[in-house]
Amino acid sequence: MTTNKDFNIESIIFKYIDEFKFLLFPDQWSSVFLDYSKNEILAMLLIYRKNKVNMSEVAEYINAPLNTATGVITRLEKKMIVERTRDTEDKRIVMINLTQNGQEFIRDEKKQIEYYVKKVYSSLTEEEKSVAISIVNKVIHTLKMGMDRSEDEEKPVKKVKRIIIE
Repeated sequence: MTTNKDFNIESIIFKYIDEFKFLLFPDQWSSVFLDYSKNEILAMLLIYRKNKVNMSEVAEYINAPLNTATGVITRLEKKMIVERTRDTEDKRIVMINLTQNGQEFIRDEKKQIEYYVKKVYSSLTEEEKSVAISIVNKVIHTLKMGMDRSEDEEKPVKKVKRIIIE
């Protein structure tokens, strides 16, 4: 059992980085997945799950302005992963869906991730599975609470300086 005196958060962080660094090496994963930005991956996953989305849904999901989401979709379109289609009833509405290449890409990557998750999951006892899920949920909840709190903190009010133009 470690005491508070023995508890060194920095050494714990670096220990786990050293242990998990193999996850960051491309030869462990499909190198294709590393060719995409975080926002592109999130957009692909959203579209995969919903089949068709509009640009506002993408922007909200990736937590970015509409112009950023448009850039993300444009890059995915150039990579032939998504396509834009106009709504048949209202031509102003543009829907985004995965191309055949995009669907195959997500399916292949998903299979690889599922393989590793199943491998880890099968190595755990029922009690360990329950505890692991509980810990992961608690970590996510705690991190979300920390992020929400930082948004609630009072931000300094910017003062507007008036310039008199003659």
